[in-house]
Amino acid sequence: MSGHAFSSSAKASASVNSSSSAGAAAHAPRPVAKFNNSELVFHIDIILLGILALFFLFALPGAIARFSQGSEWFEGIFFRKITSRVQNTLTRSASSSSSSSSSRLPRLDSPVAITLVRADENYNEKGATGSNESFDSFSAREDVTRQRSTKRLPVQPQNPPTHMPAWSTMLPSVHRFLGYSVRPGYSVGKALLLLVYSGLMLYAGLYKSNPFKNPVRAGMVYGSQLPFIMVLATKNNVIGWLVGCGYEKVDLVLLSEAEVLNVPIVQLNYLHRLVGRFAILAVNVHGIAYRVVLGTPGETQYQMGFIGLIAADVLFLLSTSIVRQVCYPLFYVSHFFMGQVFVLAFVMHMPWSMPYVLAAGTFIMFDRILRMIRSRFTTAHLRALPELGMTRIEVPTINAGWRAGQHVRIKVFSFGMGWFGWAEAHPFTIASVSKGASDEGLVLMCKKAGDWTSKLYELAKREDKGEANGLGPRVRVLIDGPYGGPGHSIMSSFSGAMFVAGGSGITYALGAVRELMQRASEGRTRVKVIELVWSIPDPASLAPLLPLFTNLLKDSEESYTMLRISVSYTRAPSSPEAFAAVQTLPPGLTLSAGRPKLGKILDSVVDHTSSPYGGGRENLGPASGIVAGVCGPLSLGEELAKAVRNIPSERAKAVGGIEVHQEIFGW
Repeated sequence: MSGHAFSSSAKASASVNSSSSAGAAAHAPRPVAKFNNSELVFHIDIILLGILALFFLFALPGAIARFSQGSEWFEGIFFRKITSRVQNTLTRSASSSSSSSSSRLPRLDSPVAITLVRADENYNEKGATGSNESFDSFSAREDVTRQRSTKRLPVQPQNPPTHMPAWSTMLPSVHRFLGYSVRPGYSVGKALLLLVYSGLMLYAGLYKSNPFKNPVRAGMVYGSQLPFIMVLATKNNVIGWLVGCGYEKVDLVLLSEAEVLNVPIVQLNYLHRLVGRFAILAVNVHGIAYRVVLGTPGETQYQMGFIGLIAADVLFLLSTSIVRQVCYPLFYVSHFFMGQVFVLAFVMHMPWSMPYVLAAGTFIMFDRILRMIRSRFTTAHLRALPELGMTRIEVPTINAGWRAGQHVRIKVFSFGMGWFGWAEAHPFTIASVSKGASDEGLVLMCKKAGDWTSKLYELAKREDKGEANGLGPRVRVLIDGPYGGPGHSIMSSFSGAMFVAGGSGITYALGAVRELMQRASEGRTRVKVIELVWSIPDPASLAPLLPLFTNLLKDSEESYTMLRISVSYTRAPSSPEAFAAVQTLPPGLTLSAGRPKLGKILDSVVDHTSSPYGGGRENLGPASGIVAGVCGPLSLGEELAKAVRNIPSERAKAVGGIEVHQEIFGW
């Protein structure tokens, strides 16, 4: 009896315990699934690729219009030497064709055979006021127009390029908003791009994560951005090819000796710095958090992480603007070696990052291989231009393969450049025209602005290295390029052009004007008016380029393309002798004191562009826009942008829009 009672009691107790355990299990919290950090950063990369695809779609119409021209497939990629030269169809007579060509940059001692007029012949086309501000030379242009009737007819446009208006033309209100300057060098569009990227990185680093409790997330954020950092740092930039701009599309990131093209929003070197700075921030957060959470682990994996952190911080400190300005070689060498140390340490610290490292390495190797293929080791001739404080470099073995506005990186192999000068590569804009009729080939004009360019200038003045024909010293050079340029824009597809240059920025303007005049001689342009504006410190600076300007104006006389050149000097001449070489100027060229009146000049260009086509060119249809290019300091670029914004939208629409291309040099 008692045993039966005990058994029943035990069963009841077991039943109660079983019920309570089941209830406790039912109310127990379910285990929380671990958050997948790698999946999050992967999705962030997908979003960034989607933004890149959006920019690619925006650039696609321009790319289609550009490459629909067969010649564009072979220009701006590889340098070459051609044997069949383009003959200048604007030849004045058989006896003078060899001494005057729109593609020939005359020697400094070449004579200027033209009827000259006084530089102070002022004429205000609109008949306003009696101002003595000379910004045009229409009276001389009228004389030129009368002379055309006695010469043979210009070449009719046979196959003008297709013009594809930019989004700034099709959406002017949006472009004005995005182009508004928040501060010097920073537009609304750039600020928005910065905010979008910053927001994505902060979201990736902070979403459902405390950086000091989950330090792995910050390391993964950096690893996911490594391919973007590397591809944005390459010269042969895949992203640049997709969106139609080059690695150098920046506002304030190039050497003072470099002149390159800039676009308003997509600026790859600027993005390289932005992505790199977020990466450095992520690496430091990752390292500090591990130090707080784990103390000082002794495993090799963590030691490599510490080495990578030191390399990243050294790389950042030696990349500041003051280091770049004072000692660029230190910046370059440290950037290269510290970058290699950091990547190797990072992949040993986080083995999961190997796919990202391999992707980054692929971009670097592709760039290096293509740079070797594009480079040319050849001979160049040097000549000093004292009036401009510049060195002229001629490379006759390269005469084709570039577009106006492109630049090269050049190394000069000579003991005159110092112990390590031969190892430095410097960028310069090409000042000559591809496939020119002369034998000068590729021409660079290098301003004396630092140690390297000063040594180059002194080397060019050495008479013991010169040649009997006056070509100057011969040196061996390595030419890497061409790079940059106007992207998918075709300058000859516009109806009007205005180029503004400050000092050494004339190299960019010269290349563009000479290419447009050559296209006019071949009948392959829509441009009806070109305005070249050059701001120089002293009137004597005009003398070395006066023969070239004269020849270009001569070619314009027998062309449907009207060329006008306005030169302004900003400093009071130190002596009356400063005007000795520029006492008389050819028709179409004016010299005036003070800063150029860009607003008035642009207003005049708009007037001429909006006028109907004449002389048998009515088949070209309505005006296809004005391209306004500027090369010089930041203030000059902002002044031109302001002048463009001040043009009423109705007038801008009447000419097909005004597109601004900027080359801003400096750090």
